[in-house]
Amino acid sequence: QAEGTSIPHLCTPKLVSHLCASSSMAQQVERGCLPCTNCFVTVPQDKYYAVESFGKFDHMLKPGLAFAGFDCCGICISFRSVTSRVDQIVVSVHTKTKDNVFVVASVAVQQSVLPEKAVDAMYKLTDVHAQIDSYVADVVRSCVPHMTLDEAFEKKDDVSSAVQQRLTVEMGLYGFQIHKALVTEMVPNAEVVQSMNE
Repeated sequence: QAEGTSIPHLCTPKLVSHLCASSSMAQQVERGCLPCTNCFVTVPQDKYYAVESFGKFDHMLKPGLAFAGFDCCGICISFRSVTSRVDQIVVSVHTKTKDNVFVVASVAVQQSVLPEKAVDAMYKLTDVHAQIDSYVADVVRSCVPHMTLDEAFEKKDDVSSAVQQRLTVEMGLYGFQIHKALVTEMVPNAEVVQSMNE
């Protein structure tokens, strides 16, 4: 999904994601705690650190001061990290109900890295948020079109459960745990909102 893409008119159902702290799940390259070498490193409590030897994954480190191995000028050993904190993104999906009303469904997804699968979380996915966007859009667009507008409002919990079940299975394969997926808002197009207020 290209950056800077304009949001289309509601008549063209299109996924638009609003990422909260969009870079929080991104991997980061880390350095050791001594100059000119990566022999020793201080691992923060809220991060998972992977040790790479000449670019190849070697092992994970626990929080605190750790000896990673013998290194010269950062050539032999390098570090990669990902946060262990819970991250939230909000995905907005444009779709249509059974009675031909265009709506925007906002889904809040809370996820974090599974401690035992931190390696998969670092090396399997390039863009975690884009992957979640795709799964959320697929579920919402398979559920909402079978509901009328009133049913879509009444059955937000059912849609939330379907999204969470799908994400739990799919994202678990990549080392991520889904804590909660909630449909926080279901907004019909402007004409319908205006008629409802009259």
